[in-house]
Amino acid sequence: MRTIGVLLLPGSRMFDLAVIAEVWAQDRTDSGIGPFTVRVCAPGRGRTQVSPFGEVVATHGLSGLADCDLVLAPGRDNPLAEVPAAAKAALRRAHRSGTVVAGLCSGAFTLAAAGLLDGRPATTHWRDLDALATAAPAADLRRDVLYTEQDGVLTSAGVVGGLDLCLHLVRRDHGAEVAARLARRLVMPPVREGGQRQYAESPLPDSPSRPGISSTMDWAMTRLSGEIGVPDLVGHSGMSARTFHREFVAATGSTPGRWLLVQRVRHARRLLETTDLPVARVAERAGLGSAANLRRRLRAEVGVGPDSYRRTFRIPSGGVTVGAWASTSTSS
Repeated sequence: MRTIGVLLLPGSRMFDLAVIAEVWAQDRTDSGIGPFTVRVCAPGRGRTQVSPFGEVVATHGLSGLADCDLVLAPGRDNPLAEVPAAAKAALRRAHRSGTVVAGLCSGAFTLAAAGLLDGRPATTHWRDLDALATAAPAADLRRDVLYTEQDGVLTSAGVVGGLDLCLHLVRRDHGAEVAARLARRLVMPPVREGGQRQYAESPLPDSPSRPGISSTMDWAMTRLSGEIGVPDLVGHSGMSARTFHREFVAATGSTPGRWLLVQRVRHARRLLETTDLPVARVAERAGLGSAANLRRRLRAEVGVGPDSYRRTFRIPSGGVTVGAWASTSTSS
């Protein structure tokens, strides 16, 4: 995989283009990485507006995708924006010829428009998953993964998930050692497996419009470390259990028990991010009882245990997230 084609369309996300450039366009032959050839291919080869600002000048027209080893579709500011018929045809031709085709973040919508996700697993940024389900109803939507791969078609989760996908491709085709060297140059962990979950907040609303439910939720949020359960929520609301359950679901879209668990896991995540408390103490402070229960609940929510989560998201007093890998390299 030496020749990389990038499908440049109006509104392509600058971040995704930068990820591609960092992985494949930088000369890192001094570290035994590459060389690679990158073609930026657009309809008409003119200047293309990218998001959130600026323009990129293509190096090739769409015909430049024809004999690439890998074709990448960056995300776009409007995932549902029209994909030109010529671009869709170029993607289909590339895939039929055996070229690997990958969509970064909302680039999955571009692959969907070309029909390349039909019958295959797919993912995208967690906020766009429902929209992708509508855009690609024949796809096997995977909501809890960083990237997917089948039959030479790959998709990634949002933002940094695209970088995980690119490193996966380097590791797959050039070996773990090359991928590890590249990761060190990028100052990031060399492996986040595709099956790892996206770190997405649960989309449950926090401030429902029903005052009785809202005040009970506020009351519960100050008592997460205690042994409160659904009966305590019912008691505070002054409603019957049946009425409270009906009103709570109508207000939040979640059952009271599920909401309470999500808030406790969220609180545990914040403690892991902002304190050095032992895992057992975090579990107690979040009302999850034991370290074992915290591990089980956190894995169910985000796919990793508390130690791994803390290493990735620990925020020191200065406000800068520190990863366990940051000391391996500071060069680009």
